Amino acid sequence: MSSEQKCLLAGTGRRCVNPPPNIAHGGWGAQKHEQAEGIDLDLWATALALSDGATTAIVLDVDIQILTNERADQIRAAVSQATGVPAQYIRACATHTHSGPVPYQSWIEKGYELVDPWFGDLARWCAEAASEARANLQPVEVRVGRGECHINSNRRCVAPTGERFLGVNPDGPCDHEVIVVQFDFPGGAPVATLVNYACHGTVMGPLNRLVTPDFPGAMKRVVEEAVGGRCIYLQGSAGDQGPVQGFQADTKVYRQLGRVLGHEVAKVALGLNAIPTALKLREVVPSGAPLGMYDSEFARRPALPLRPADKEVLVPLREGLPDRKTAAEKLDFWKAKLKAARANADEASLTEAIYMARRADIQLRMADDFGGRTSAGVRTHFITFGDVALVGCNIEPFCDIGMAIKQQSPFPVTFMCGYTNGRMAYLPTADEWTKGGYEVENSPFGKGAAEVLERNILEVLGGLRHKP
Repeated sequence: MSSEQKCLLAGTGRRCVNPPPNIAHGGWGAQKHEQAEGIDLDLWATALALSDGATTAIVLDVDIQILTNERADQIRAAVSQATGVPAQYIRACATHTHSGPVPYQSWIEKGYELVDPWFGDLARWCAEAASEARANLQPVEVRVGRGECHINSNRRCVAPTGERFLGVNPDGPCDHEVIVVQFDFPGGAPVATLVNYACHGTVMGPLNRLVTPDFPGAMKRVVEEAVGGRCIYLQGSAGDQGPVQGFQADTKVYRQLGRVLGHEVAKVALGLNAIPTALKLREVVPSGAPLGMYDSEFARRPALPLRPADKEVLVPLREGLPDRKTAAEKLDFWKAKLKAARANADEASLTEAIYMARRADIQLRMADDFGGRTSAGVRTHFITFGDVALVGCNIEPFCDIGMAIKQQSPFPVTFMCGYTNGRMAYLPTADEWTKGGYEVENSPFGKGAAEVLERNILEVLGGLRHKP
């Protein structure tokens, strides 16, 4: 490709990434099973390659709950080796479905021996999808639209007793915005539809025993059937955002909610090439009534320059992080209780042991990752092209963080995504930090961490926007 390329190039690739159907599954503290019992809908890894002829960036949309930092690095290294694209220009994004393989070992033991080999396959499949995307690079036009979808809600609830739980809180902060970036060949044939929306992939819950991509998988299929090309979903700032029907056992529910979002995306995407942004009267044709004939214009966004970047942002940690020895002892204790409950078919003891083991596991991982430290580096990743900025970070940010960055960004179109290039923990805002609840109690970050992250992201965006 010539370094004198004057337009953006884009291409896509895809691989099915289904795990063994009996792989260690889910990871809910309320589930009784350990292994999946089948696959309801294929999991995908979809790659989008972008290039200006000199620089290439690759975005991967992977149907998985999370990628740990180590797993993300494994995938990025494999993609870099296969494509020649530097690892820092590669983004690995999890859709955050909670009905796929477990991302790490905890209280679930059966089927876990299948997880590590599957991640090896996943890295290879992602590399193949990325290589296909790079090979398919062609000049494209870029158009952008926005919609709104109400399959999500704030999920931080308070019972009349004062107990905090995860559910549907229609009065809490919520980001219903759907952002669509459409890549088309000159002349209109679709290449890819890039989607940003914020909602936990928790339509399916602890009683579900099937592998599913949750609503993002159903959404992508609707968009591809209606629009053409491939659909890439980048999960938004969903730390406190959940589905309006969550924790279900019936797979029809995630398919239905995915269709609702998919039709909104398709409506926006199809409108970009069907509803003119400007009309110029060409002539008036005599008829029974005089008929106006117009030349239609469909606004395109500037798509260059292409600028990938990354930055580790140091943010403060909270005081009183879990003690590793205590957390490890608790996990061992509850795993022993769990083993005994299974052996004795004691349902009541089994229920308690599972959720207590799950809680102890969360605390142990927090101690392992952050114990003895006062700050931690959040990975932030940027791909900007023309008026569009794709921002990602390896945390689960609350929606107010995402909305603030989108509103203050110097780029007219900004995606603010979590679940990118790894996963550390939830990042609440200062207001929500003081309220406590599940996400806050299981976050290592201090009260001022969100403000530090927002400021640094906006500084990087400003530098990219105004770079000569």
